[in-house]
Amino acid sequence: MSLDETDYKIISVLQEDSSQTYRELAGRLSMNESTVRKRVIALKKRGLRFTIIVDTSKLGFKTDASLGVDVDPSKLLEVGKKLAELPGLRMVYTASGESDFQVVVWASDRDALANIVERVSALDGVLKVRVSVVAERLK
Repeated sequence: MSLDETDYKIISVLQEDSSQTYRELAGRLSMNESTVRKRVIALKKRGLRFTIIVDTSKLGFKTDASLGVDVDPSKLLEVGKKLAELPGLRMVYTASGESDFQVVVWASDRDALANIVERVSALDGVLKVRVSVVAERLK
């Protein structure tokens, strides 16, 4: 997928607030509204999705964390499926580097996080779970 400078500008402005109307977006970019609409529709057709960024504290989640999960290589697919189905995990990614999976967790408190970590650790094939608690969200 090849994007040009205008596509990147549109994406950048949408990352700040994806709920903007085409008119608002066009005004911020000093572009024609119909051009912006066509570009956004084309981006969507190419598979780009626009989502929201959640302030988890406003939803009652006081502890955000990232889990690095190491897995027995023979059970990689099996563990990945189980992680994707496990309640309380917001995002599950396969990863390169230190861990086989990176998992994003929103928990109501540290006890709830500990419970989630215990459930992940108990999955057959999980060798190690590294927990990184978010201290402060900067962006």
